[in-house]
Amino acid sequence: MSDIETISQLVVWERQARVRHLDQALMACYWDDATVTTSWSTGLAKDTFVGKSPVDFDFSLPLVGRLGTPVVHLNGSRAYVELPSDTKHWLYLDDNEAIVESYMRLIYRVEKRGDTWKISDMTGINEADTLTPAVPGTDLHVDPTDLKGLRASYRFLAYTRIKAGGKIGNDGIGTDRPETVKPIYDKAEAWIQKG
Repeated sequence: MSDIETISQLVVWERQARVRHLDQALMACYWDDATVTTSWSTGLAKDTFVGKSPVDFDFSLPLVGRLGTPVVHLNGSRAYVELPSDTKHWLYLDDNEAIVESYMRLIYRVEKRGDTWKISDMTGINEADTLTPAVPGTDLHVDPTDLKGLRASYRFLAYTRIKAGGKIGNDGIGTDRPETVKPIYDKAEAWIQKG
């Protein structure tokens, strides 16, 4: 395979391993010093992903991810990848089963060390989300006043995590605030120039 094919397969497999809860396969995609930034956490991948999940995740309920085509920006032994992601996860709001669908753009910085490509960093950019009942016609009893002040790019991710007793900041990376997105691309572009 070419480097671009290898990198594309790497980031797609990382997402598949994540939604399937395959921790060993997931961590094999990352360098030991790799970092991640998601809607709810920032840190080393090995400390953030393995055995960890947001407070509202019940692994007995479905988590389904669908991906767009990766766009790979390659320079020597470094690349960054833009990967469109659509993730649905099922959860309970009070006693009602609901589905949160989250649209994100994942930015991976990928590095070749020796003969191996692995992920050095993954940063999620929130684009939009929706909340629907799993059973059509069910009233989820969402009070619109509870949504006030929540960011448009991850409103329902925030809402469901707060309802489940968790926390999520209002300062995340999202397309509703372009000033949070531009630095991610600037950093990725500068980083691949060192490849």
